[in-house]
Amino acid sequence: MDDHNVAETGRFEVRAFGKDILVYISGNGLLLLFTFLQSLIIPKYLSVAGYGYWQLFNLYITYVGILHLGFLDGLLVHWAGKDLNQIGGEIKPAIRFLVLQQLAVIIPLGLVTYLLLQPPFQLIGLMVCIYAFIFNLATFFILTTQAIRQFRLLTVLNVGRGFAFLALVVLIFVSGHLEYQYVIIAALAAYLLFMVALAVSYRRYLQGNNSSAPSLASYSKKNINIGIFILLGNFVFVIFWSLDRLLVNSSFTIEQFAVYAFALAMANIVFVFIRAIADVSFPHLSAAAPEQRTRAYQLGKRVLILCWAVSIDAYFPLAALIQFYLPHYTGSLPIVKIVLGTMGLSSLILILHVNYYRLYRKQRQYFGIGITALALAVLLVLIAIKVMGTLESVAMAILISSFVWYIINELSLKAVTGESNVTIWKSLIIMGCYFACFWIASFLNSWFIAQMLIYAGFFLVISFGFFHTDLRDLLLMVQRSRNRRN
Repeated sequence: MDDHNVAETGRFEVRAFGKDILVYISGNGLLLLFTFLQSLIIPKYLSVAGYGYWQLFNLYITYVGILHLGFLDGLLVHWAGKDLNQIGGEIKPAIRFLVLQQLAVIIPLGLVTYLLLQPPFQLIGLMVCIYAFIFNLATFFILTTQAIRQFRLLTVLNVGRGFAFLALVVLIFVSGHLEYQYVIIAALAAYLLFMVALAVSYRRYLQGNNSSAPSLASYSKKNINIGIFILLGNFVFVIFWSLDRLLVNSSFTIEQFAVYAFALAMANIVFVFIRAIADVSFPHLSAAAPEQRTRAYQLGKRVLILCWAVSIDAYFPLAALIQFYLPHYTGSLPIVKIVLGTMGLSSLILILHVNYYRLYRKQRQYFGIGITALALAVLLVLIAIKVMGTLESVAMAILISSFVWYIINELSLKAVTGESNVTIWKSLIIMGCYFACFWIASFLNSWFIAQMLIYAGFFLVISFGFFHTDLRDLLLMVQRSRNRRN
């Protein structure tokens, strides 16, 4: 049986899922290496203010996904778990609508940006508009590739994008013109190459007769109706995750914003691998039977907690490197330690909650809960800024808000996940134990290798105490999957 022919069996194929995860994470590991190398150059040789403007660009581009109005999310739900020959005829009308819709939205937005903003924000705003067009077209091909589970192709091209950006940054550095404006242009060029390469891989399906306007309108309306609340729910997540940077940018200096944004960039290293799991999991879950999804949720949550707990040990060598190589960013380290806890909760929300709300068409419920969590986060961050006025208090406010959002999601999904109140709180206690031991290890010794070893010891004790049964079940599931194929 083909690894990707899971739709016919109604079974969550552990082997196929594991292979896709391995390929995609391996690619993201290379991408992470490229990101790490360019992060040694950009913050080191840009001024703190210049790095702040570069991070402002990165902040604003997180919002450009809303400009497709849910059309792409509707396509992913409609296409997930299908083969390319089943959806190939829809690719051309879909991309045709997307191009027209993006031009209709982005051109007026660019004009408004140019007329209302002042330098340097005027240039940053125009670059964001250009990026929005490239990004949403690339996202179409990315979602198509994810839907048909061709993760090898996506991995190769994504690694190529990371390498292209790194090469351009090195070229700018060698030429002696490393300024934030040129770094932004390099990011645009790398993503443009990525989008073109994806389009070329689907060129066969972009040819042929044009669809009629009425059918195109009907097709786009259907997908937007499906995807709009998925989009809004995801946008709430994006706003939630970027809220602290928005308010820090408006309440602190550009240099303080740079320090806070640097902390998030470092913590985001954990998120690279976790995001890869999210991208791979939805198409496989869509093809699985409901009872398999329930088991996948319960086991998947344990695995994700373990992955997060392992990944935070990377903080210690990273902190040592920052203290040695980027001493003007050492003020970000206490923030990183807090944000790593938020990363764990946000990862579970993104990978498990978002996918299960989407699978069971509970997008409106997810949107309502997300708005509630966002309102709480706004309140707590504003209190943190007004009362304490420190960057650490802002990070703590987001951590508390993430905790509340996670709990509400878990309770609202109990009917489809099979989780009880006891198991929900047990998972949180386990995460709390890992996080507390991480903090304890950071205070027990000042040498990063000793800190890593101390935390590793805590990790083994906690993991064996709580997860030995789940690890055994995971190994048995993999073995059964291998036996079925043999």
